[in-house]
Amino acid sequence: MVMSKNINPLINPKTGKPIVSNVRRQVIEKKYNWGLYVYKKSNGKWFTDGEGNVLNIPAVRGDLTKIAELKQAAKYYGDEGDGEAIFVPGLTRISEEEHTEQMDRFKNGLLPSMNDLGAIHAAQQTLKAHGRDAYENG
Repeated sequence: MVMSKNINPLINPKTGKPIVSNVRRQVIEKKYNWGLYVYKKSNGKWFTDGEGNVLNIPAVRGDLTKIAELKQAAKYYGDEGDGEAIFVPGLTRISEEEHTEQMDRFKNGLLPSMNDLGAIHAAQQTLKAHGRDAYENG
């Protein structure tokens, strides 16, 4: 058996509880009409390529043509075609290069993607409440 390291630095590995117990979270519901449709098989599992990449297609909410294309692709790649297309608002595809850049930004304490409107909103609220020193002196 291989033991994995605790990848979340905010969780105490001994207790499994948050190190900072009074963290407030705010979920900003994404109501966008653009995003991705992802394919979920009839058994409830995501249709993936074996490397964790989920079968998807960029679309606007309710685009029946894109939903049909997604189901055709699922059939082509071996599914029965009786699964469903799930819309994920505000999600976009990125290239391997963009992923690497986002990870570098994240590791340097920056917003990984300037397309993440929720993160931008949270950063703006922090600036309003605490000023630039909250970012620069962390």
